Amino acid sequence: MPAHMRDALAASARAAAATDPNSKRLVEVFQELQTAIQEPAGDSAKAYLLAPLKPLVGDPATTPPSRARFSPEQTSKMWGWLGRQLAKDVVEMAKKCKQPPSEPIWYEFRGKLADALEDGVNKAERVPKDMTALAKRFGGDGGAMLRDAVILLRNSQAIDEAMSRIPPKIFDLDEDLCTRLHKIHDGMMETAPDAAVWVLIITMGRLDRPWEIFRVIERIGKRGDDLVVSKTELAAVGDAVLADTGYFASRLQSPPATLEEAKATYELFDQFVNFSVGMTQEFGIRKAGRWGQSLFSLRAEASMHVEKILAKVPLALDSGLPEPRRGKSGRIIPAQLPPDSAIDRAEGLLYFTAKAREHATAAAIASSQKRISTEAVNRMQDAGELLVDLVAESEGQNRNVAREGLEITARLLAISDADEVAATLRRRGNAAAA
Repeated sequence: MPAHMRDALAASARAAAATDPNSKRLVEVFQELQTAIQEPAGDSAKAYLLAPLKPLVGDPATTPPSRARFSPEQTSKMWGWLGRQLAKDVVEMAKKCKQPPSEPIWYEFRGKLADALEDGVNKAERVPKDMTALAKRFGGDGGAMLRDAVILLRNSQAIDEAMSRIPPKIFDLDEDLCTRLHKIHDGMMETAPDAAVWVLIITMGRLDRPWEIFRVIERIGKRGDDLVVSKTELAAVGDAVLADTGYFASRLQSPPATLEEAKATYELFDQFVNFSVGMTQEFGIRKAGRWGQSLFSLRAEASMHVEKILAKVPLALDSGLPEPRRGKSGRIIPAQLPPDSAIDRAEGLLYFTAKAREHATAAAIASSQKRISTEAVNRMQDAGELLVDLVAESEGQNRNVAREGLEITARLLAISDADEVAATLRRRGNAAAA
């Protein structure tokens, strides 16, 4: 029987199994058949067993901390430790298992792994030498990371059931969904209290605007500010939002060298501002509180990094703008055409400066952004005026070089949101050449 027909018949049998004994028996037959034809899990056992960690596995260099509690390297080392020392028998049984990963036996396997992993951490913490080795293998917070893994593995069934009631992608955390999450959290606090906060953190990863998770925190904590909440287990969620905010702030410290890098840097800046502003819009973050002080520090850090990026603009124009000068005699002295890399760098920094205007006030860089942007546009406009005159006065190859310099200048003006100035220069250059 083709697989799709078998699946359809099995689904029909499951639907009728509650009221029809024959259908119930047929479900059992299909389960036996599936076991008979199913290949052993083999190397897939790792993915099946560590599935509860998957929503929180990411490269810390490219993924915000709320979705990178475990790095791929850490999970591989964890798997090796379990498979070679802590739970070798369980791992071997899992590799030979023929049941699909949705079956209850996999929850049993994960529970055994959790017990073995917890026992391994406990033993290591009692011996300083072993604890040092554990920290060296898994990183400075290796012990805390492994204990988080223990909670997720041990409570994987409860977490799976909870997450199945939450959309895989949430574009707006509306009233109904907030109420549902509140009820799910309350239920988890009764059945799996250690895992309740992880449901909120995993849900945060499904939000299009992660800071909206504070809407649920406010309902659960029954307060609209962080006076009490920041001292409860719910603080882990607020800390996760703050950690993501810090992630975006810290990645603004490298000035972009190309237009593509500038676009990526602006995306980081945009995310930082959205997180920073979103937190205070969704929740009462007190200036004197722990979260408020952390947020104030992150805003200062981000502003400093952006100020340094903006300060690079004049230097970038020095090398990327074909800027003629007028000699004492009044004759225009042309500049050499800059290399492509210098033009690209200037274009990237000018792009970032222009785009930063959108968040200049929120990021406390309004005066610097306006000054540097105005000075850059004026400087390019002055260079363009000289280049137009140079086009009119020169001929042959010199005129071609002047026109190319004028086009570079117009291109830099356009990327600076000075489109009308760029268009006027192009028209005047064409007229001068004619």
